[in-house]
Parts: sequence; structure tokens; C-alpha cells
Amino acid sequence: MWLGCIGVLVVVGIVYWIYRWRNPRCDGKLPPGSMGLPLLGETLQFFAPNTSHDISPFVKERMKKYGPIFRTSLVGRPVIVSTDPDLNYLIFQREGHLFQSWYPDTFTEIFGRQNVGSLHGFMYKYLKNMVLNLFGPASLQKMLPEVEKTAYRKLQQWSCQDTIEVKEETASMIFHLTAKKLISYDSESSSENLRESFVSFIRGLISFPLDIPGTAYHNCLKGRKKAMRMLKNLLQERRTMPKKQQNDF
Repeated sequence: MWLGCIGVLVVVGIVYWIYRWRNPRCDGKLPPGSMGLPLLGETLQFFAPNTSHDISPFVKERMKKYGPIFRTSLVGRPVIVSTDPDLNYLIFQREGHLFQSWYPDTFTEIFGRQNVGSLHGFMYKYLKNMVLNLFGPASLQKMLPEVEKTAYRKLQQWSCQDTIEVKEETASMIFHLTAKKLISYDSESSSENLRESFVSFIRGLISFPLDIPGTAYHNCLKGRKKAMRMLKNLLQERRTMPKKQQNDF
């Protein structure tokens, strides 16, 4: 008798827990969507391998089913996904007023505790103006001759090769131009392969947060450590030669 009652209570508790998981409390009205399995959510579907350069099948399928705004659960967190350009524009414009930026713990591990996304107020505006001054319209116009010269040199190199991966070579060229502008990085004179660390970093941004050797997430953290070590060495070198003029930050 008692065992039967306890069994019924356990079943009712589990059913109620699943119901609350699939229907989270909200002061307003939640968009349509699915919270997936308890705790796991739709994490496995989100991190499923995708070789396409188009919108992720995970997002595309749910846009078709629920519309441009839908709810889901990823890595144990309830999430609202918006692909609506007007709403996204409003969020970015009103960040710090109507909306507060937040990143999961895995992103904090990747970008560090003091990343740009965690800054607000004066410091955020300061860094934003610094980037705009470096990559604003006036600065980009001044870069055009250098971009043209680099592109011409690369085209000459490519013409001597049997085959090339256009996407990879173009991305590499853009990366080295940007790195040179940001930190005066020169791949030919540097002992560190910053591009390799950057590729590992990007591949691990949207990956299952499993820090085990061989996983994309582990390689991402490893690439970040290499890049940070190089940047610290560069900063230390500049501190020892303060009078040497640089054209970057």
C-alpha cells in the first residue's frame, strides 16, 4: 500500500517536472518552440555536425516550423532564438537599457572573464570608439592601397600554383591584413602561427563544451592560450621599447 502510494507520488512528481520543463514560467508570453528533453534540451541537435556554409539546419528547421523567433534549451539553459532583423536591431540598440548582455559559462571560458561582451558603460564606449577609429570609414579608405597591393601580390602567387582553395586563401589574406592592422602582426617574421590558433578558436566557438584532448572545444581553448601568450609577449616587448612608434592600438 505505502509502496504503491510512494510510486504514484514519484510518477506524479516526474510528470510535473517534465511539464514544468517543457512549459517554463514566464511573466509575459513565450514564443513557440520546444524545450527538448529534460536537462539535455536540444543540445545534441544544435551541435550536430554541419558541413554547409548556409544557416544551421537546426535554426532553419525551427524557423520553418515556429517562425523567426522560437524558444529552445541548450546546454541546460532556456534560450530564445531570434532571426528577426528588426528585433535584433532593437536588442543591439537598446543593450544596457531594455536588454542586458549575458553569455554562458563556456563562452566566458573561451573569451575570458574580462571580455568585450562583459563590459558596460564608459569602458565599453571607449573600446568601441577605439575600434571605430581603427576600422572606421576614414581608416579603411587609407587601407585601400595596402589591400590592393596585398591582393595583387597574392594573385601573382596563386597564378603559379596548379590549384588553390579560394575561400581558405582569401580568408587567410584578410586575416593577415587585419592582424597587421590590429597588432602589427607579420606572419613571415613571427615564430607563432596566429592564423592556426585563430582557426582552432573559431571552430570551437560553436561546439559541445567538452574539454577533452581532440575535441573542438579543447582545441579552441588551446588556441586561445597560444594567442594570449603571443599577445602578452608582444605587449612586454613594446613596454621595453616605448619610443618605437606603432600604427595599431
